[in-house]
Amino acid sequence: MHFTFAYPLFGILAGFLLASLSAYFLYKTNPLKLSKPWMVYSVMAIRFLTIFTVCFLLLGPMFKWVSQRKEKPILAIAIDNSSSMLQASDSSFIRNNLRKEITKLSEALNEQYSIETYAIGTSAEKNKEITFTEKSTNLSDALLQISNDHYNLNHSATLLISDGIYNEGSNPAYALNKGAAPVFTIVAGDSTQHKDALIGKARYNPSIFVGNDFEIQIDCKAFYCNNENLQFTLSEGNETLQKGTIIVKGNNYFGTQKFLLSNAKEGIHTYQIKINSLQKEVNLVNNKITIQVNVLKSKQKIVLLYQTPHPDISAITRTLEANTNYELQSYLYTDYKDEGINDASLFILHQLPGNNGEANKLVETLQQKNMPLVYILGKQTGLNYLNNQGTLRIIGPNQNYNEAQAWVNQQFSLFQLDENAISNIQKFSPLITPFGNYQIPGNANTLLYQQIGYVKTNTPLLFFSNSKGTNEVYLCGEGFWRWRLQDFLLNQNTHVSETILNKIVQWASGKSDRTKFRVEPNKKIIDENESLTYTAELYNDLFEMINKDEISLVLKNNTGKVFPYQFSKSQNAYQLNIGTLDAGEYTYEASVNGQSSYGKRTGKIHIKELQTEALETRANPVNLRAIASETGGQFFQMNQFEIVKNALLKSDFNKTVVYKEEELIDLIKQKWLFACIILFLSTEWFIRKWNGFI
Repeated sequence: MHFTFAYPLFGILAGFLLASLSAYFLYKTNPLKLSKPWMVYSVMAIRFLTIFTVCFLLLGPMFKWVSQRKEKPILAIAIDNSSSMLQASDSSFIRNNLRKEITKLSEALNEQYSIETYAIGTSAEKNKEITFTEKSTNLSDALLQISNDHYNLNHSATLLISDGIYNEGSNPAYALNKGAAPVFTIVAGDSTQHKDALIGKARYNPSIFVGNDFEIQIDCKAFYCNNENLQFTLSEGNETLQKGTIIVKGNNYFGTQKFLLSNAKEGIHTYQIKINSLQKEVNLVNNKITIQVNVLKSKQKIVLLYQTPHPDISAITRTLEANTNYELQSYLYTDYKDEGINDASLFILHQLPGNNGEANKLVETLQQKNMPLVYILGKQTGLNYLNNQGTLRIIGPNQNYNEAQAWVNQQFSLFQLDENAISNIQKFSPLITPFGNYQIPGNANTLLYQQIGYVKTNTPLLFFSNSKGTNEVYLCGEGFWRWRLQDFLLNQNTHVSETILNKIVQWASGKSDRTKFRVEPNKKIIDENESLTYTAELYNDLFEMINKDEISLVLKNNTGKVFPYQFSKSQNAYQLNIGTLDAGEYTYEASVNGQSSYGKRTGKIHIKELQTEALETRANPVNLRAIASETGGQFFQMNQFEIVKNALLKSDFNKTVVYKEEELIDLIKQKWLFACIILFLSTEWFIRKWNGFI
């Protein structure tokens, strides 16, 4: 501990002299008439201490306080909490005794280690109850999360207790960087391969159209089932649709069974595929799988018309043809013979009508038919003809253009874009847009505005409009092909640019929803480990979004059990997060409390059962050995907890870290010094008052 001062040190001497002289000259003749000399010196000392302390504090003294803090090494005990842990021959020990062994080990190591416990499933959760019910295992992300949680801390080691099976993430042996804490592993389960026939994967198209045939391919494996027949059954509900048989060749067999279905009715169909059990087969859980197929009424027919060949046409075509929900027909305008004009869901007009009035009469015809339209403007767009269409007017000199980048309107409400899409759109190359004053309807919704250089304008680049019940979209610039290329450059895929175009088409081709009460789940088919959420919207007679009333939702499973919920209000809309549910089919019914005029909204959702943990039940000690080897840890068997304890106690990583902490303390902020000054002054005042000097 040492002092530092904000002002020169000669001030201490000045303060000493001032305090000494004031005390001496005030009491040198003993004005208080005290009977004994030591009393006089005591009063002089009080006066001296008071003045000197004040002068000392005025110099801004600070002292540095050095202390030590000891941090015990941290041991993270990570337990595989997945259901595969209970599907082996030692499941009784794991279910009944593993927790006791971990508690016993923690108590033995508690003096030398700071113990933290994690449960591993799709991620690592600290202090979570161990129930062995997780539906999947991600060892790599879990180990990385544990390491990140203890960044810059005295993380000595991780003890991983697992069967070594992972079905999500990357190879856990290489998840951690060099220098991370070593991982000591304990293998659980049985590594012996027993007789087993299982369904590994079902390959199928989850969305098809009415009238189309579709194929389901079932990948299967069979261990120690040589020359046996695998009998497959495909059923829907209680109805058996098809059967099939595969003859196993060898003790490590892989094969494929195909089913071809046709004439499925519109709606969501749940199919069960099952392998009949074999004699002496140990694991029957992985003999079946459930899939859902959404049969749609028909594809949406889209007609793309363009004035001249352009790179945009190729980019648009490739994007829409990749979507199985769309049937695209594209034509050079001069080759178009009114194909699809009566049964199309949407027309996309690239730089039409043209400068010389190309397609102007066709556009008028499409508007009369209330056909949804997407306009893409460019240098060949006839603005004079476009202005007469009534939705968008661009007033300005002809043949003048800007290069405009997009900036996103955060208040846009017709549909949602995620943060990654918003960030990428604003990095995309500029589009070539007509120069002028843009006039759009007051009820139009603008998603993208134009940014000219560094200046963000309120001129629309992409906006959506509904006129007399007909949807229209205007992309006020050519160069979408550049967006697609830049998307691939930034992300190694074209997901963002495809999402934008698909959402444009989806909104434009959709029928205008005029209902005042709307309820939608985030998905109609979800996995059982995914959260189920609902959004709801409520509108008044002017179709303004409101949320004054309360909204209730009731879920009912296929056994008739009822689950009531209440929506939470979010800005003008409503949100409901139900969380995860058991696998099965559910119906829902939503209503506005006390407002029967809004009616009720009903529907179905399907929760798919996850069977990834049942596909492989044989413990994989090779993975655990590799994890221990790569990180500098050790590998142990389940019956070696005593050896594990000794290894951790004697580990070279078992070291307490001593931290040296320095703190600079400002004396003038110490309240006890002011208390001393007040005490000195009060004492002197009392003595002087007692002696009649005041």
